[in-house]
Amino acid sequence: MKHGVKKKYDRTASFYNQRYGVIQENKYKKMINFPAKGKVLDIGCGTGLLYDFLECDSYVGTDLSLEMVKKGRFTNKILADCELLPFKGSVFDFVFSFTVLQNLPSYKMISEAYRVLKRDGIFVLTTLRKSYKEDLLTALELFEIVDTSVCDEDIGFILKKAF
Repeated sequence: MKHGVKKKYDRTASFYNQRYGVIQENKYKKMINFPAKGKVLDIGCGTGLLYDFLECDSYVGTDLSLEMVKKGRFTNKILADCELLPFKGSVFDFVFSFTVLQNLPSYKMISEAYRVLKRDGIFVLTTLRKSYKEDLLTALELFEIVDTSVCDEDIGFILKKAF
């Protein structure tokens, strides 16, 4: 499954921003109404649209698609599987993952986000509404749910690592 997803995003990298830029920015505006200060991790960063939106100082982006990562204008980009993040625990203040979860075979990325977040850190997660399953709420029990929103084609969650 992941290999097919990687190939799909490698093929679309050259026109991704043009096709999905406005859609993604609308999701960011809906889900991020707070300053993202400190260390930020963007899981599934693609071409770095979130980096352009946040304009933060300490941003790290990870993606499975080499072609998507190459398009990013930011420097801290890592080719990585989001279900096995290459970071120590409790290092990020914010973790973002927009429209990635539906491309994964499991919810392991959620526990990885939890692992790399500092205590009281914020995790912003969206997934396609058409792929949403009720068992996602069980996977999110690691976190305190701060807010849930519908943002266009996605359902989004703002989560806090309170434990």
